[in-house]
Amino acid sequence: MNKLRINHAAVWVSAFVVQFVPPVWYDAVFFGIRWSELNNLTESDFADYNLAFGLGINFIACVAAAYTMAFLFTKLNVNSGLKRLQYALLFWVGFIFLEITTQNMFSLRSFELTLIDESVVLIKYEITGVILGLWRKYQV
Repeated sequence: MNKLRINHAAVWVSAFVVQFVPPVWYDAVFFGIRWSELNNLTESDFADYNLAFGLGINFIACVAAAYTMAFLFTKLNVNSGLKRLQYALLFWVGFIFLEITTQNMFSLRSFELTLIDESVVLIKYEITGVILGLWRKYQV
């Protein structure tokens, strides 16, 4: 049986690709207006926001998440695209969604806001799982 290795190119490509998900998700066409309403934010609140810094931090987080998934996939020997999608969903539910939902509940944030914020993470995890699943690398 071939032993899976981390495909560094797939990790970096997936981290780059998922950068396009939040700007679309939080655009006015989708959830941007409702998200702003639920957070009691106005356009003036974003006037001094450093978008480049936020995008940089997001990219670092996406690289870290992709490397973590790739590492776990190799250790669990998950070698099919469908299994990687399932594991990405499992990681999101077990490590992200339930934890943030609980935190938001105690912070008195609405469940609707939690769904908006955490669904974008799910989409990013699933895209990462697909890319890592389709672009596998094996040890020679």
